[in-house]
Amino acid sequence: MTGFGSGTYSDGKLSVCVEIKSVNQRFLELNVRMPHAYMVLEDKLRQAVKKVIHRGKVDIYVTVAEQGLRPQSFCIDYEALEACKTALDVAKARFFGEKEATLSEIMTLTTDWFTQEPPLIDEEECWPVFEKSVTMALDAITIMRDREGETIHTDLFKRADTMEEHIECIASRKERILAAYEERLRRRVIKLLEPMNLQIDEARILQEVAVFADKSDFTEEVVRFRSHVLQLKKLLNGNGDIGRSLDFLIQEMNRETNTIGSKTQDLEVTETVLLIKNELEKVREQIQNIE
Repeated sequence: MTGFGSGTYSDGKLSVCVEIKSVNQRFLELNVRMPHAYMVLEDKLRQAVKKVIHRGKVDIYVTVAEQGLRPQSFCIDYEALEACKTALDVAKARFFGEKEATLSEIMTLTTDWFTQEPPLIDEEECWPVFEKSVTMALDAITIMRDREGETIHTDLFKRADTMEEHIECIASRKERILAAYEERLRRRVIKLLEPMNLQIDEARILQEVAVFADKSDFTEEVVRFRSHVLQLKKLLNGNGDIGRSLDFLIQEMNRETNTIGSKTQDLEVTETVLLIKNELEKVREQIQNIE
């Protein structure tokens, strides 16, 4: 589900701003951007987000402002510095007759022997500030996602009602389909027998109709589809993570619809099957947003 939330918190020493943006996606994908010095807290940040958001492409942006200086750490490679000085001393004495090299002269040539390491992060001290900031951001994005969820809930219920109407329309066609088949069969048989002055074998006609009725009977599929619609509504009214359950349910409803369409050549049923499949596709697109 789409949404945006931000949270900022400061303890007087550290100010942290967390911004979270999510867009629709079937699975959860977290992308975190934060200062390198605080990467030690990335896993905790991810775990905090995963407790609230379970689906979608989620981008997390973290900015940190330090209020006060932290001690810096410096490292000098004395062997490398000595080698640089010795080489420069030899060159100055041999070619220019000058005195020993100074530190500033060496630094002008190279500083590879000198490194400045980022200050160490006190994870236990910093995390509470990060935690409160990400909690505020998650609260904000949850409100936005809940609003979208209400809209999706209303839309899916309307589509469930529409599919219920369509399946009842299909169910009502069963007897008419059999009657139409029997009528067409009688016409064909009469057309064949009239030139030979032969009578219709009623028993054979009824046998053929019975065989057709068995092959084209979609009662079981209709009953299961009705059950799936009821289950769909139950899931929509339930709590917890229902996204994957809805995915599976829509697959089953689509399977029943395809079976109904393959069992009969009735034009009205075929058209209604297409209407149901259209609704199922729209539902399938919507539930990609649901956790």
